[in-house]
Amino acid sequence: MKIAIDGPAGSGKSTVAKRLAHELGYQYIDTGAMYRALTAYFLDKAITEESAMTTHLSDMRLAIIPGGINLNGRELTHQLRTERIDEHVSYYSSLKSLRDWAVARQREIGRRMDVVMDGRDIGTVVYPDAELKFYLEADPKERAKRRALERGEMDHLPEILLDILRRDQLDSSRTHSPLKQAEGAIVIDTTDLSIEQVVEVMKDHWHETVSPTSL
Repeated sequence: MKIAIDGPAGSGKSTVAKRLAHELGYQYIDTGAMYRALTAYFLDKAITEESAMTTHLSDMRLAIIPGGINLNGRELTHQLRTERIDEHVSYYSSLKSLRDWAVARQREIGRRMDVVMDGRDIGTVVYPDAELKFYLEADPKERAKRRALERGEMDHLPEILLDILRRDQLDSSRTHSPLKQAEGAIVIDTTDLSIEQVVEVMKDHWHETVSPTSL
């Protein structure tokens, strides 16, 4: 079974997806971490032109590890949630060659096991046929607060809010796989909900899907 969770930055996707996967005994796939790992890789090599990335992609080896990503034998878990990556990930993740490469690997993983996968195009591009699709949203100020608390940077809340709004605009307007609500997705506004409450709502829908009530 495939469960797709989409939504903008700071909406709670990764946190609830990880918790939901644990409680259901499914594999959790953080697709955002894949794009962050690719961003870190190409930033380190000072490569910004898409045409120069294709050779690297053809030889690239990526593995999902607990809490992060291993790329070409290098663990990138702790480098993925930094301001440097935040500033550039929208650009790199908008490039068609990178998205095609990542989507192919996401689909390959999903064919082998039950998964909870979160990102921005899971229900629209990666798995439009997912048995369950969710779209999480929240007030931008609340999303910025969550990101600031996650980083321990409440003093930088105004700047983080501006970055959240910038990413919303970039992610929703990009040419390839823009952020949008998937057809048939269940929308959950997480602004005033705890992690546990969001997960319980999702589990209720999961129970309805795996054990539909007979009419």
